[in-house]
Amino acid sequence: MRYAIILSFFVFLCVVFPLCPLCLCGSFPDKQDPAAWGGDHIGTPVPEFVSGDECLFCHRSDVGPRWGDNRHNRTVRDLDPESPARAGLAKEAMLAMGRAKRQRLLKPAAAFGKLDLLDTAKGVWDGQTFGDRCAGCHATGVDAKKGTFTARSLDCGVCHGDVPAGHAKDAGLVHLSRKRKDSARVVTSVCAQCHARTGTSKSSGRPYANNFVAGDNLFRDFKVDFSDAALKALNPGDRHVLENVRDVVVSGKEEVTCLSCHDVHKPSGKKHHRVARGDVCRNCHDAGKAMSERKSYEVHSKTCGY
Repeated sequence: MRYAIILSFFVFLCVVFPLCPLCLCGSFPDKQDPAAWGGDHIGTPVPEFVSGDECLFCHRSDVGPRWGDNRHNRTVRDLDPESPARAGLAKEAMLAMGRAKRQRLLKPAAAFGKLDLLDTAKGVWDGQTFGDRCAGCHATGVDAKKGTFTARSLDCGVCHGDVPAGHAKDAGLVHLSRKRKDSARVVTSVCAQCHARTGTSKSSGRPYANNFVAGDNLFRDFKVDFSDAALKALNPGDRHVLENVRDVVVSGKEEVTCLSCHDVHKPSGKKHHRVARGDVCRNCHDAGKAMSERKSYEVHSKTCGY
C-alpha cells in the first residue's frame, strides 16, 4: 500500500506539475503575453530628456566622431542645398529622410514640432503625414496625441531613456550601457519601437507607440501580429526583425537580441558573425550556399512606403 501511494504521488508530480506555469519543476508555456510585464508612459506628458549635444560633451571621443554619419542621427537630415532633388515644388525642401531610392523631402512647418512632407504623387506639401505616421521613429520627444515632436531625428534619450545625473560615476544607470545587464525584453522593446514596422498603438491608433520611454514594456501599448502567416508575408528584412522580437517577447528566449548582432553607434556587421547559425540566418542566406552570399530583395513597408 505504501509503495502504491508513493507511485501515485510520483505520477502526480510528473503529470500535473509540468502543466503549472508557475512551478519551477515543470516546463513553462510556449507562449507568453508580451504585455504582461513592466510599466509604460502611455498618455503622460512627454518627459524631459538630455539632448545629444549635452551627451557629446562627454562622449565626444568615443561616440562623437561617428555620430554625424549614424543612421539613427540621420533619420531626418539636412538636405544639400545643391541637391538635384531640389527642383520645382521641391525647391523649398530643406530636410530629407529615407534612403536614396525612396528619399522623402521635408520642410519646417509654421507650427512648432511639425514638418511638411512633399507628396510627389499629388504635387503638394502635406502637413499631416509626418506627425501622423513618421514622427514616432524619425523624431524625439513625440506627443502621440498631437503628432508633434521636440527634436528632429533620434536623440540619445530614444534608446538610453531617462538618464540620471549620477550616470557619470555609474554607467550601469543607463539603459543599453555596456555596464548594465538589461533583460532581453527590455532591449527588444527599445529596438522594436522603431524597427517593428507593422505595429499599431492600441491607445492612439498611430503606427508608433504612445510615449514609449526606454525601460518600458513597448507591448503594453504597441500591438504586433506575430503569427506565422503575418511574418511570411513580410520582406526578409522585416521578417528577420519580427522573428527575433517574437522569440523574446512571446517565446521568452533570452539568448539573442538585436544587440547580439548590431552595434548602435557604428555600422558594423562583425558581431553577427559570432552568433551561432540557425534558421534565422535563412532570411538573408540560402541553405547550401556560402554565408558570404546574401539574398537579393527589396525592402518595402506599408507603414513607411519604402
